[in-house]
Amino acid sequence: MSTINADAAVEPAAARPSARPAYGIAAGAALALFVLTFGTWAPESPEVGQAGAAEIRAWASEAASTLQMNAFAGALGLVALIVLTGALARLARRFLPESSLREAILLGGGLLVAINAVVTGLPLLWVLSDVSSLSDTVVQTWYSLSWFGQMLGEISIVAQSVLLAAFSIAALRGRIIGRWISWLGIVLAATGLISVVGLVVPSTVFDTAWLAALYGWTLWLLLVSIVLGIRRLRG
Repeated sequence: MSTINADAAVEPAAARPSARPAYGIAAGAALALFVLTFGTWAPESPEVGQAGAAEIRAWASEAASTLQMNAFAGALGLVALIVLTGALARLARRFLPESSLREAILLGGGLLVAINAVVTGLPLLWVLSDVSSLSDTVVQTWYSLSWFGQMLGEISIVAQSVLLAAFSIAALRGRIIGRWISWLGIVLAATGLISVVGLVVPSTVFDTAWLAALYGWTLWLLLVSIVLGIRRLRG
């Protein structure tokens, strides 16, 4: 009986150190991604399909610093997202080794990285090129791709929701983090998935849900970085 009790007492203590690196990495990556999110915003631009090449060149020149910041923050954000996804998947595997939630986390995070890579690549077209030397056709073609980036940005809420839901469910089942933030992630994921209906059924309700999921994700990054950081320090 004493041997069984001793083993039961030793196991949690031995489990904590192995999870500490993942807690720390995830906390740092989530905080970095939260900060970098505020380094990107869409500069005011002419309407797609109606702007001429000269107007687009003028816009690219005026918005050059913003486009550069977007590209830089976007590239760093991709690295932070990759690191965060890997760390969250590692935590899920550590606490729920038999669950397939780890694969779901990697799927959601991988899709989000892929989408963000394309979205980040669009500003790079302007940052890495001399717009004045490009033909009018090329300038207008590149600019017309902005609608594609906007569409991907709206669809990215699906990948984001998969990542949030998978980790939050894993966190709830495996007690990786507090129940309150696990449930918050599940609610935000559900909100994001519901908002996708707005792509085919325009409604202010779905538009509001999309915004709630988008800004909720940003808030979640900050909160989870704090929670995971505390777990790392306590571990």
